[in-house]
Amino acid sequence: MARDQQGLPLTGARESAAAFDRAIADYYGLTGDPVGVLKSALARDPGFALGGVAIAALLMIGGFRGEHPDVVSALHAAEAAIGLASRRERNHLAAAKAWARGETSQAIKGWETILDDHPIDALALRLAQDAYFFLGQSAAIRDCAARALRAWDRDNPLRSFILGLYAFGLEETGDLCQAEDFGRQALACNPRDAWATHAVAHVMETANRHEDGVAFLKSTQADWGHAHFMAHHNGWHLALFLIEQERFDEVLADYDRFTAPKLADDATLDRIDAASLLWRLELEGVDVGERWTRVADRWMAHVDDHLLAFNDLHCAFAAARSPDPGHANRLSLSLDDYERCGSGDNRKVTSEIGRRLVDGALAFAGGDYERAVDAILPVRADAARIGGSHAQRDIINLTLIAAAERSHQWSLARALLAERVGNRPTPRTRARQAEALRRTEIESRYDEVTRRRR
Repeated sequence: MARDQQGLPLTGARESAAAFDRAIADYYGLTGDPVGVLKSALARDPGFALGGVAIAALLMIGGFRGEHPDVVSALHAAEAAIGLASRRERNHLAAAKAWARGETSQAIKGWETILDDHPIDALALRLAQDAYFFLGQSAAIRDCAARALRAWDRDNPLRSFILGLYAFGLEETGDLCQAEDFGRQALACNPRDAWATHAVAHVMETANRHEDGVAFLKSTQADWGHAHFMAHHNGWHLALFLIEQERFDEVLADYDRFTAPKLADDATLDRIDAASLLWRLELEGVDVGERWTRVADRWMAHVDDHLLAFNDLHCAFAAARSPDPGHANRLSLSLDDYERCGSGDNRKVTSEIGRRLVDGALAFAGGDYERAVDAILPVRADAARIGGSHAQRDIINLTLIAAAERSHQWSLARALLAERVGNRPTPRTRARQAEALRRTEIESRYDEVTRRRR
């Protein structure tokens, strides 16, 4: 019987097991072409059951809907070969099919069941990590990696990647010292681990270590730049540090050099990063010129996908700033249909939280700042449910603060900025808080004078 690199039985030929190992290494390393490797192996060996499962799962992680023909074809291939497969492989298929139906929580249960018996199942571990991320479940990201870590031998070539996964979970749950320690352990083992680099960058962003962040990412760029699935996102983190330092010209230059060309790949994360950067720059008063046009065009090709409310929020940023006034309306109509007819975990999140955030973004871009506040404020505390990281979702807080300021709701702006100073005590945030306090005091004095005159 064929076995994978971890020694787990795998239905199919030995050559398929070797291809599976290459694909898993690419998946963890965020490089190569894992789907292409698996497709070639499956074409040679139709009995390679886990090959079809992994293809479907990786395509969905990349942004394909469950009903996409390539996903459906991969799942059918897995079903055709599953008769001789192990219970573990059958559980993998059931989890992938649940995910294709939009039942992310059910898919996670399947992967966790596998990990209970096989904590070294590399595919189940990484898929569970990604799914928890899509649900914004930070503690689960940490704990899932922690449960598995002890089972991985120190000489296993994938173990350093598990350290990086754990580091990211620690950062997202606020344990910055441990997160950096585990992230640097991972990088000591494998300097080219782009996810561990990403985890350390998150630590520095959360801790407001902007100079350290710039130095770290620039000095290690030769190592993480090869990871084409992650390099651009690590560049996005570099841009966040530069924005905090008001080095806007550098951010725009890097956007034109790296971000804009990546849009041609039509990868979901690239579209998210592009929309996020332009929106953040405009919140800082930077003129981004006509850069929104290409971003909006790319997003509108996926306006009906509705895979994650987090994705739809970034689609809303692009649609709202698009030179085509019909884009925002088209997104709203598509979300109307999705709320009426959609199903699955994301549909519930969209109805309860995501739609309000989208409406807030559209209102903000249209200059209706009071409506933006009214839409965003009630759901802000639950925004983690849309998915993404704390750093990515911080754009919601930034938009809400700007909306409060621009609608002259200075008491709210002061309160929001006081909260932000507690978490991010940067000079720029303190200056905005002082201005909000000054405006609040002026309004208070004006109200007192008006009251006395009455």
